[in-house]
Amino acid sequence: MSDAVRHDYGTPLCSVQESKKLIVEECDPTTIKEELRAANFVRKGSKFVKKRPRLRSRQSGRRPDTSSLQVLSVRVVDDKLHVKPSDVVGIVRLVPGMSVQIEPKVDWEHVLEMLLTVYDIDRTQSYFGVPLDEILSSGVESTRIIAILAINYVHGVRTIRRNGFIRNLNIRRRNGFHGLGSVDVEQTLMNHATGNPAPSWVETEIEYSDLVNSAIHMAGKLLLRLLQQDRVGNRHPRQDILLSMVHQEVERMEEMDIRSSQKHIGKYRRLSLHDLPRQRHYYRRAFHTAQSILSSTLLGQAGGGPQELLVDYALSMNTLFQDYSHRILNREIESIRQIDFLDQLTGVKCKPEYPIYPFEGNSDARHEPDHLLVNAEETLAVLDSKYYQEGKNPINDSDSRSRMFAYAYLTESNRMAFLCPQYRPVRLPVQYTDAEIQVISPESEFSCDEYRGLIKEYILDTLALRYPELQAFDAASSGHLCLSGTSEGDLSRVHETSGPFSISNAATFADRVISAIVFSSYGPNKPELDDQGRWTKSRIKDACQKTDEEDHPRYPQHETTCVPVYSPDGNAEHGTVTLYFIRSTDDDVTVETEGPWALM
Repeated sequence: MSDAVRHDYGTPLCSVQESKKLIVEECDPTTIKEELRAANFVRKGSKFVKKRPRLRSRQSGRRPDTSSLQVLSVRVVDDKLHVKPSDVVGIVRLVPGMSVQIEPKVDWEHVLEMLLTVYDIDRTQSYFGVPLDEILSSGVESTRIIAILAINYVHGVRTIRRNGFIRNLNIRRRNGFHGLGSVDVEQTLMNHATGNPAPSWVETEIEYSDLVNSAIHMAGKLLLRLLQQDRVGNRHPRQDILLSMVHQEVERMEEMDIRSSQKHIGKYRRLSLHDLPRQRHYYRRAFHTAQSILSSTLLGQAGGGPQELLVDYALSMNTLFQDYSHRILNREIESIRQIDFLDQLTGVKCKPEYPIYPFEGNSDARHEPDHLLVNAEETLAVLDSKYYQEGKNPINDSDSRSRMFAYAYLTESNRMAFLCPQYRPVRLPVQYTDAEIQVISPESEFSCDEYRGLIKEYILDTLALRYPELQAFDAASSGHLCLSGTSEGDLSRVHETSGPFSISNAATFADRVISAIVFSSYGPNKPELDDQGRWTKSRIKDACQKTDEEDHPRYPQHETTCVPVYSPDGNAEHGTVTLYFIRSTDDDVTVETEGPWALM
């Protein structure tokens, strides 16, 4: 109970972190249950629960989410309310006059960045010369909620534009020598027969002023008002960016003659998803966002400003983190594909919630891992998103661990990983097998940049088990390929032992490495090096001629090539050189490294 946040009854806005407990004290036991019902709580056993429609629907190609999202559960204990939010963030009305602001486990800036990534809104686009990325450091809490609403609104309306607005077709007929549309030949002939030579025109007029479109338009206008207001009276450029994006979508609707009026607010609020035609499912995101905005107190009433945004609004962080992880997995696969100079990764992709049926002919029993890293029909790794609280290890969770082992068994994969925002990196071998399980998580506080880097590292490690050459290709893309007479495009010939990466003449190869560095724009000049780099050159030559314990060549010239990589950021004054020896036999490809050596 000591970890609970406490507020007195009547506090307008109570703040609590998702999955933590809030205790509201000094309630009136005789009226509090009726107040909960008035705020749309429903009795469920000994608790009251509040559910809201999911603002975010599932991504394309995945099963739709039709269930409601439980956002708050409340127990009445004497004159206190024990309030427990689920893994959601947002502002939710508790009782009349009181709302709960649910804070995320990770920083707000990362929540917004996840939304931008999942919705594929370009963070660098700018209408006022300021990158959209700058909205990720909001000042007041309600401004962050407005930013989430704005991102959802823009993405939702863009989805509608791609798929088509609801429209009505009005048919009009007109007689005259000037007209548009098509000519009604039968009526025109009848006109002639009655002495009227004018042709009869059939004109089709498209009308987009539907009640649902008008509600979305009205929400856009209210959202513009929210974005235009600032506590200190000075607009910040980050508000201008979101303002311009929303304004552009509202303008485009007005160009289609979609209008709205405040006197119809009541009609807009009473709309539900059931009023949408079945084939208009892509309206969900814009419609839910619009309803969140329209349900706020900012409808021209007293007060106003972002601090008055009391909206029943909730965003599922479990779903958002899973969708964000999936988008990052595929983005990093694509980035690694850019360095695949041998075109080996064409069949590699990440499948979301791919159904696995353990029993033939039984479609009711199935498993759905969050992410499967596959190469054609082969599963390379199973990954499961776990938006756990800070410090919780998913490997120690019996249910999560059992499901993960089941996924690995059914997919015949020996690599498993839990994706967590707030634990620490863990790597454990599974006894009596060649399998291993990892926790992919930042070492300290969660950041999207570090998380992306860890995801890329895991995918690269997994793919390099099958395609070892990727180790050298990744090093060359991160540093500099340093071999005179070659470029990155030549890496497609990395297995040609008589090609550009041949080590048949070790002394010449070493000269080519040093020459490439000293005559480049990224390395030091030759006079800057001690003894003109002869020490490093000698190390390279010795490595190419290295022998094993039986005095056999460690890197046989007829089987081995070498990719030298220069890193200017190495722990040395003039950078370092690392050699990647790629040995190809009939059975296998192996990669070994020598170095790094300081350039001296």
